[in-house]
Amino acid sequence: MKYLAGFLLLTAGSALTTAGLAMWHDQAFAFSGLWTLSGGLHPIFVLIVGIAMIPPALWEIFLLENRPRDE
Repeated sequence: MKYLAGFLLLTAGSALTTAGLAMWHDQAFAFSGLWTLSGGLHPIFVLIVGIAMIPPALWEIFLLENRPRDE
């Protein structure tokens, strides 16, 4: 149960990364409309958030794994 938050964040980061890549692929990896938000949020921002979420989630899991156990 102590790993639940870390694994949920890791799952969300992986899902956002995958969704961002899939949406960007659907746009043929175009950079048009990156800075103007008139056409909606560009998929690369979803990709960036997903990639940014993965290392802290892994770090939290590693910290919980290496914490001294109470016996």
